[in-house]
Amino acid sequence: MVHTNALFRTAEPTEPRLRLNLSCAINLTGSVLQATLYNISYSGLAVRLPEEQSDFDLAQLKSVTIAEIGDLEVRARWRRDGKIGFKFLSKRGARPLLDAYFSRIGEYPT
Repeated sequence: MVHTNALFRTAEPTEPRLRLNLSCAINLTGSVLQATLYNISYSGLAVRLPEEQSDFDLAQLKSVTIAEIGDLEVRARWRRDGKIGFKFLSKRGARPLLDAYFSRIGEYPT
């Protein structure tokens, strides 16, 4: 995966990611949406939403809960085609949860 900062800049690689297929919950003010986590890194994660749930107000976002990892405070970075990319509000807070999960499954972002 790569990103660019401007229209004519060369794409720069982003942080290594681990591809997954895990159920997760997007916690909103007053409700919860079910989603599928499809990749994660030490900086953030990306989820796929069911089509009927893909339109909601991101201002209501509180956190994302992944049963195998824990509750992660996030902020939305991008949204398109029923997918949302999140950035961890605190990498320092997310790192111990991620390290424990990656160690348990024996795989790390590459």
